[in-house]
Amino acid sequence: MGHEYINCHRALRQLAARLSEAGFPVLRFDYYGCGDSSGNAEEVRISQWLEDISTAISEARSRTGLVPVCLVGLRLGGALAMMASSQRGDIESLILWDPVVDGKSYLDGLLSLQKELLRFRPKPRGGYKSPAYLDIVGFPLPHCLYTELEMLNLLTLTERPAKNLLFIQSEPATGEKALRDHLRQTKARLEYQRLEIPQIWLPTEDGSLLVPSEALKSVVSWASRRYS
Repeated sequence: MGHEYINCHRALRQLAARLSEAGFPVLRFDYYGCGDSSGNAEEVRISQWLEDISTAISEARSRTGLVPVCLVGLRLGGALAMMASSQRGDIESLILWDPVVDGKSYLDGLLSLQKELLRFRPKPRGGYKSPAYLDIVGFPLPHCLYTELEMLNLLTLTERPAKNLLFIQSEPATGEKALRDHLRQTKARLEYQRLEIPQIWLPTEDGSLLVPSEALKSVVSWASRRYS
């Protein structure tokens, strides 16, 4: 979402390419109102994004004729993947890469980043403030979506999201340990990996996009072991 979508795009595209080279049918997609997909930011809802995931699953199964599905999600995408998997109950495997566990903490982080980026820049004079959305790091965040994200909490999900789970983490985050304990209680086969990799969703000083090869290798290796 927003600047995180741009900063992570290259890494996720390369991950898809590596999985494809390893023999996996891969489908990448943009959520409604994001990237190349249709829709206005003001219309975005979490429920719509969960429907998008189900549509992508149906499309992948239709194209390949395969039933087992593995979802891969980074940051908010990880939270959405886990929510969709818990609702559906038919997902074989799930890969969570630094997932957002608590929506309020996630939003607090976005607002802190916005404040930090503007600290040494001239303050805008006047300008138009929309009643429909907030401006977060140059991207619109609808008030209605902000409210929904505030209530997001993966620890409230009671159903097992998938049989097999890989949890990759780049550095300690709010709710991370609690989520690991929660996932184990669902009887899912959980593998946790703490990797010394950059937080690729954050802006870099020179504007470069980071691709953590170690994380990509871990995902491909784990998937290959699950489906070899």
